[in-house]
Order: sequence, then C-alpha cells, then structure tokens
Amino acid sequence: MMNMRENKKRYAFLYGIILLLFCGVVLRLAWLQLWDSERLTKLSEQQVTADITRKNPRGKILDRDGEELAVSIMTSSLYVDPVEMVDTLKGKKQKEPIRDVKRLGADLLAPVLDMSAEELYDLFSSEGRFLWVKRTMEPKVAEEVKKIIADNKLPGLHFLEESKRYYTKKGAAAHVLGFVGTDDIGWGGIEYTLNTVLSGAESRHEALFNALGGQMLNEDVKTQKQENLFSVYLTLDSKMQYVLEDAMEDAIKRTKAKGAAAIIMDPYTGEILGMSSRPTFDPNKYGNYSPETWSNKTISMIYEPGSVFKPIVACMGMAEQLITPDTIFQDDGKIQIADRTIHNWDYKWEYKGKGKIPFSEVIKHSVNTGMVQLGMELGAHRLTNYSKLFGFGEPTGIELPGEESGILYKAEDMYKPDVATMAIGQGIAVTPIQILRAICAIANGGELLQPYIIKKIVAPNGDVVREGEKKVIRQVISKDTASQMRDMMEQVVSGGGGKSAAIKGYRIAGKTGTAERLAEKGGYEKDKYIASFVGFVPADKPKYAMLVMIDTPQGAYYGSQVCAPIFRDTLQQILVAKGIQPISDEGLPSFEQLEQAEAKVAQTEKPVPQLTLLPDGKIKLPDFKGVDMRRAAGIIRQGRLRMKPHGSGFAYKQEPKAGSVVTEGETIEIWFK
Repeated sequence: MMNMRENKKRYAFLYGIILLLFCGVVLRLAWLQLWDSERLTKLSEQQVTADITRKNPRGKILDRDGEELAVSIMTSSLYVDPVEMVDTLKGKKQKEPIRDVKRLGADLLAPVLDMSAEELYDLFSSEGRFLWVKRTMEPKVAEEVKKIIADNKLPGLHFLEESKRYYTKKGAAAHVLGFVGTDDIGWGGIEYTLNTVLSGAESRHEALFNALGGQMLNEDVKTQKQENLFSVYLTLDSKMQYVLEDAMEDAIKRTKAKGAAAIIMDPYTGEILGMSSRPTFDPNKYGNYSPETWSNKTISMIYEPGSVFKPIVACMGMAEQLITPDTIFQDDGKIQIADRTIHNWDYKWEYKGKGKIPFSEVIKHSVNTGMVQLGMELGAHRLTNYSKLFGFGEPTGIELPGEESGILYKAEDMYKPDVATMAIGQGIAVTPIQILRAICAIANGGELLQPYIIKKIVAPNGDVVREGEKKVIRQVISKDTASQMRDMMEQVVSGGGGKSAAIKGYRIAGKTGTAERLAEKGGYEKDKYIASFVGFVPADKPKYAMLVMIDTPQGAYYGSQVCAPIFRDTLQQILVAKGIQPISDEGLPSFEQLEQAEAKVAQTEKPVPQLTLLPDGKIKLPDFKGVDMRRAAGIIRQGRLRMKPHGSGFAYKQEPKAGSVVTEGETIEIWFK
C-alpha cells in the first residue's frame, strides 16, 4: 500500500514536471510567436536570404547625327559573403594549418583593387550575407581578381554583372556630358540635368542560402538585363567638337593659359554645335581629376568682356539714333572722365590718337575714346537697360547645370567713370555663353535666342517625347541696326584689329577683346589678362557663330594675337568639312590656275590616295600631294581622323608623312598652295 502511494506521488510529481515543461514550452512559443516574431523573422531572413540592389543600364546620349557619346556597358562587380569566408581546405588536408582566408584574401586583393588591406579585412569581417567590395571593375582588373580567387581557393567572394557608364569619345565634350558616380547618379552636364530620364529602374533581388550556408542565386540575379530606355540626342556635331577640342588643347599648350572656353552656335536657331572648356577631364576616369576640372567655363566663368562688348554698346547707340556708322568722333588718344583718364589700347605708340574719325573706324580699330563718348551720351540707365535686353545679368537658360548670371550693376549705383568704363567692356561681368548669344542677335537680324543643347529625347518605342526648338526671347535691335553692325564687324576682320581671324575666300565678321583679370578679393590681378574673340561666318548670312576665350595666357595676351587665329583655324576646317563654298575668290587661285593644276595632276595619272586600315585597328597614311582640300578632307574623315589645313589649293606637304601609322582621332596637318 505504501509502495502504491509512493508511486502515485512520484507519478504526480513527474506529471507536474511534464506539465510545467509543457506550459513553459507553450509560453515560450507564445512569446516567440506574439512578441518576438519580428526580430526572429529578420534573423531567419538574414541567415537564408540577402537583398541585392542594382541599377539597370542608363539610356544613351548621342550627338545630333546619332553618333554615340555615352552608353552603358556590362562589367563585373565583386561582393563578399563574410559567413562563407572560412577555410574550405579544412578536413581535406589535415596536415596543413587552418588558413585565415579573410586575412589572406585582404592581403592578396588589396593591390589589385587599389584598396588598403585593413579596409578589406574589416569588410570581410563584417556582419551580413551580401556586401559590395568593388563595383564595375575594368575587365583586366576583374580577370586578375578572378584568377587570385581561383588560384588560392578563396571562399565567399562572388561576381555579379552590372552596368557601367562608358564615354566613347573619352574627354570630348566632357563638360557637356558630365559623368555618373558609382551610385548611378549623374554629376554635371546632361547626366545631371536628365538624370531621371536616363536612369534605369532600380532592381532588387534576393539571394537564397541552403542549410549549409551555400548560395543559390538564380540566373536572372547573376546576369543584368539590358532594357530599352530613353535616348537623348544633343545638338552637338561630333565632327565640330573634335576640331574644337583639338584647338583648345593646342591653345593651352602654346599659351600655357590657366583655362579656356570655346563655343560654336547656330546664330539663327540657338543650337550649340560645339562646346569645349579647359582644364578638362576624362569622364570615364573622373575620380583621377581634381573637382576644379569638372567646371564648365563656357557657362560658369564670370569675367569682364573687354572690347568684345563694344559692338553691343554700338547697337545701343544706333538703336537710340545717337549715332550712325558715319558719325564723326574726335580721338585724342585719351579722355578724361571725372578723376579717371582712359587711354586707347595703343596709347604707348599712338600718343595723339587718330583725330576725327567716323564711328565705323572706332569699331574697326577698337578706339576706347570714341566708345567712352558714346557711353556718356547713352548714360547709366540706357546702358544697363539695354544690357538686360541683350540678356546680361541673368542665365541664358541653357539645359546645363552650374550656369552663372554674371554681374550687372544698378544704374543708380554707377558714377560717371563707371559709365565710361562699361562702354569699353569693363565694370560688367559676363559668361562666354552670354556674350556669344548677344553677338548672335547681331548676326541673325536682332533676335535674342535661348541657347539649347538637347535636340530631342526619344522613348523606347521610338516616339519623340521632347524636341528642342528655336525660342526667341525678344527682338532687341532692328534688322537695319544689325545689318550695319555686321558690316562694321566685317571691317574689323578685313582691315582692323581682327585681321588674324580672316579666312581666304570667306566674309568674316568679328571683334577682338582683351581685359584685365578680376581678382577674387576685388580689383584686378597684376599683369594677368583674359583674351577673347567672337565672330561669325559668312558675315552677310551667318552659318556659324563662335567665341574663343583664353584665361591668363603667358606671353602674348591680346585677343588678336591669341584667340583670333584659333577662330580662323577652327572654322576653316569646319567650312571645308561641311562643304561650304567660299563666296569670294580673293586670295584664292584663279579658275585657270585650278584647271592647270588639275591637268598637271591628271597627267601624272596618280590614283586617288586611300587610307590603309591595318589589322590592329591603326591606319596607314597615303601621300596627299596634289590632292585638293575637299577631297583630302573626305579621305581623312573615312579613317575618323582630323585634318588641320594650312593655305588653300592643292596639297604639297603633310605631317605625319606618307606611310606613317596613326590611330583613330589623331590630327593630320596638310599644307595647300
């Protein structure tokens, strides 16, 4: 009986223990399910899944003719799963010590990835199942990394395909295009302006892990898919841009200048055909350059324009009927305004001035005294009001980031010397794009246009969703005033200070400018100048307008010496390449001379020279001797080379010489007579 009682007590105690355990389990389950479920769910997901976020490829950027400027290419990106980074050789080779693969991997990969070993080791020791190590690697780097991983059997390191931005012309139009950071956000240029249009949709994937911790990635995660995206066509002409970039590079080397800017614009539509800024950078390797090189001087540099502003002031005077091209001015070489004495630019050797001269000669020879007299007649209010009409003191509205407004003082804050100096292009600060736009108003008959650089945006289905078009802001001067000003600017090139901008056979209109460089803390920097030239061709019916600005050239610093020759050489190449015929035979060979030269060439029975394309992609040059300029330009273009012509007529000399091997994009100089 006692045994049965004891047994019952034992069973009751045991049942009680079991009941307590059961209740504890139930309570624990309730706690886990109701109160701690969120934390455990996340922990579970971290153990079996990892989120992968990637950007899809961006849309293309092309020039006006559809030539690709920026595209997205597929590249390898490296990521790590720290949980997997354990020695996989353990158990296979028991005699060898267990490796610290995190340390080994960090030490081996650091020099290849251009990262510190400690930075990599910390990354390999982090928590999580998916961490980026290096994204969008160059193919050579990716291959080297793959070899290191394979040769050393490093676990936990994997590759995914990702999209990388590639700029096909390297540094050409870098400031217009901008660049894309590793986060796929556009920086600068069109990449920034149209970032939302160009960006591919963000894609998210889950990487799955099995019970042993191994990854089970689907193929659609491993391989990035190219999608149909928007394409952006710019107004830029790649051929013009090539010529412009060459000219700027050559100018910087020759003048050792601090910077430079050049723009080519269609004066009748406002389309930007070429735009170049120095210093520059390669957007494919933007991280290797100082952020200062990313600045687009054509729209962001503020400077006093100097004498290139004089045609605009002259238009003010004619619009107000204060002058005509024949109005007589007295030039004594200097003029006194209040406590300020203003000299002509050539006062060191022209002490007495030119005496009585018509206003057309004031423009032709850039006479400061005549412009000061006109400025004083106009007065502060008319000077500033007309300047606003011409678009100064506000951005032009071009579709590029970082555009500055310039500086235009209020009329009520100006004293007489301020009025006098503004008439000669001092006391007002402008950007290159503002000056060119104002000169285009003279070229096109008086219309102030809004410059634009986006020609059209095309949707994936081919529909044009946005198209750039001519936009007239206002009529600033009459057609008659513009015509008279064009004639005076043509005289500047034909017989005045801009003679070095003349191109034989073409009517060129333009104006030189030289101004002291503004100091950051006010005043001017000693012996530092900004040279410029602005003009258009042909003078009567302009096809192209162009501005060249050189910041702080060493040695020669006048616009006529530094910038006018760049204007001439650049537009000469463009006119030839575009097949624009000269409208005058002055300075060119006569028809009889051309016939004789052609007959002489024909007698030799020399075949038309041809470029030889070599297997390695390089090009062997033919002998261009006896070939006319247009034919030579056509042959050069076939090899995607650039031609820098000298003179006119038929080729007699070339550099590099015939038989030389060159690569795409190089410049071939050819002399004609």
